[in-house]
Amino acid sequence: MILGDFEEKASNDKVKISILCNPHNPVGRVWRISELQRLGDICLKYNVLVLVDEIHRDLVYTGHRHIPFASICESFLMNSITCTASSKTFNLAGLKTSNIIVANEQYRLKINRSLNVNEVIEPNAFGIEALIAAYNEGEDWLN
Repeated sequence: MILGDFEEKASNDKVKISILCNPHNPVGRVWRISELQRLGDICLKYNVLVLVDEIHRDLVYTGHRHIPFASICESFLMNSITCTASSKTFNLAGLKTSNIIVANEQYRLKINRSLNVNEVIEPNAFGIEALIAAYNEGEDWLN
């Protein structure tokens, strides 16, 4: 069982963060809620932060549903950092527009400080307009 192996690794005191690709890339596998709950419980048990890559959230096969990790419960929300973007969905990677969703104020302050120190926090003006157009007018493209 993959999560059995995951728990063994998460129990190591040196492990501080886990990266979850949800849905999984490259195969597009969506995680079942029971799997996400088990993973989240393991991370809480061993104080492991979950960095969630949900960049492929809009690209799931018919009959499947993406479940955002942070939406499962308040404790998962507060123990995760979620990264999203429209780049895969609408082929906008070159416009450098993405999102980091951080409910935990301590993590958010650290991320904001890091982004500001490295001067990568200013959004791309063309990217913002393309993102608005994609989400307002891009359903045909997505389908």
